[in-house]
Amino acid sequence: MLPANASIIRLSNRRFIALLPADTIGAIMDVAAQLVEDERAHVKVDGDVFVVDLTLGVAVYPTHAEDAASLVRRAELALTEARENEVPIGVYTPDSTRRQAALWKLESDLERAVQHRDIEVCFQPTIGLADFRVRGFEALARWRTPSGSFVSPQMFVPLAERCGAIASMTWLVFERVRESLSAWSGCDDSFTVAVNVSPQVLKHHDFFDRLGALHEDLRAAGIGLTVELTEEGLVSGDAAYQACLERVRKLGAGLSIDDFGQGYSSLAYLKEIPAIEVKIDRRFVSNAALDEKDRQVIRVVVELARAFGMSVVAEGVDSDLALCTVASLGCDTAQGFFIARPMRADLAARWLRGLSREAVRFAASARAARALPV
Repeated sequence: MLPANASIIRLSNRRFIALLPADTIGAIMDVAAQLVEDERAHVKVDGDVFVVDLTLGVAVYPTHAEDAASLVRRAELALTEARENEVPIGVYTPDSTRRQAALWKLESDLERAVQHRDIEVCFQPTIGLADFRVRGFEALARWRTPSGSFVSPQMFVPLAERCGAIASMTWLVFERVRESLSAWSGCDDSFTVAVNVSPQVLKHHDFFDRLGALHEDLRAAGIGLTVELTEEGLVSGDAAYQACLERVRKLGAGLSIDDFGQGYSSLAYLKEIPAIEVKIDRRFVSNAALDEKDRQVIRVVVELARAFGMSVVAEGVDSDLALCTVASLGCDTAQGFFIARPMRADLAARWLRGLSREAVRFAASARAARALPV
């Protein structure tokens, strides 16, 4: 399909460079479009034909670069952007270089922050909607830059996964949770602490030794342990991954499906995962009081969870109305800013000791839920 004077260079198993002599960018784009549109690429294995999806990054000499090394780098940047944007063809722009430079700087800063133990952990409580007693605290990693600003976890957690810092960051979170035990002493209420774990970390050779040690330390303090895994990570698992989940449960730790409803939901995997709870994604909770479709999603999730013996946590409860709504829809527990924001361990322990006053406020909200049309 390529012109006779084109050259193909194989970089790795699935990465190739095509060198195309052409007079205009348009001529190159015509060839690129033919590769991804006209005839789907395919391979034959034992007589069977398999379609291959192609993603192309395009850089042109001398418009985008004047030497071979720069041209290849910029074609790769265009390829990365095409993959991130889920389009078949990407063309290099100067903004790509600036964004990549900023990303590399952020990666370097994150690795340094983990190495210097500059990752903090805050605790956000989850309360039961039947008795308004605390059920647990989720340990949330927080990264404060030297300038004092916080980087969003939605940005730095995927970044840690890409640059290979996620395991070290997880071990640091485990240490921070262990260090918080002194703050909880004197709290009469029994509760669990939930830690978020990336699928990459679940298969790490040190994971179960470190998780087991944390579990023992928490259990000695009368605190339970729950491992939270995102729905996306659970869906992409294989048999070895499933075995890891079973080991988590045999260890005695709970297993929670986080961000349920982000688009990967499947009855098949929900049946197989040995989870004890499902956390409904905040996108359904935040607007449930006003949107019947969101309420219907919550109803269905509650029914599914009941069928599989799981409890339901409503995430993102950020208002009195949201609390009333999820309570009336049958959710077991709730978490969100209306209940409490993430706090340092000492402040979380103080909040826990004063929860009886908060329970009066939550109870009044729940009583008001009876008047809501659901």
